Amino acid sequence: QTDGYLSEHSAKLYDIQVEILFNGTADSMRRRVIAPLKKGIENNFNKIANNEICVLDVATGTGRTLQQIRSALPHIELFGIDLSGSYLKQASRYFNKSKGEIIQLVKGNAEDMTFKSNSMHGITCVYLLHELPRQARQNVINECFRVLEPGGIFVLADSIQISDSPKFISIMENFHKVFHEPYYHDYINDDIKSRLLEAGFKEINGQSHFMTRVWTATKPKLEAH
Repeated sequence: QTDGYLSEHSAKLYDIQVEILFNGTADSMRRRVIAPLKKGIENNFNKIANNEICVLDVATGTGRTLQQIRSALPHIELFGIDLSGSYLKQASRYFNKSKGEIIQLVKGNAEDMTFKSNSMHGITCVYLLHELPRQARQNVINECFRVLEPGGIFVLADSIQISDSPKFISIMENFHKVFHEPYYHDYINDDIKSRLLEAGFKEINGQSHFMTRVWTATKPKLEAH
């Protein structure tokens, strides 16, 4: 965006631009986080009432992922955090037009979130890490680990990388040049699984879906004494 990614103008254009960029597949790729999120919650928190389950979407932007989560899990408590007040305003406009429980939106930095430790049962993060330098990526993952309750599920979706999709190497190598993505080239060579392990996550799995890579990871449960 010529005026940055925090402006009102950017927020109004973002959704349509991303759909054009991914040839109409952006929403379908985002939906890949729904199944592992739902499975993780059902497996680890089946004794908790739905309206007591809390899920956070990190870097929620215009709230597209939150809308999809609300459709799949309509009775849980949903939260979104983003650095841009303009994007959160756009998300609020979408949510106000649709039916469902109130979604709580917070303006803040994902590297230092105001949410309490062990307060969320699930966290999603879609298309954020490639926008960040390496240390910031680790900081965000560390914060997600802190905020998750033991047994909680973390579902991370972002661009494919060199190691898992070699057939798309030429596209990935040129993407940061054409679209002015300063940290993308570093991201596609980064080891996200190692970053998740460093934060403390276990049961880490990754799958590629077209141009998107989805990782799932679990915060270990506390051992009984």
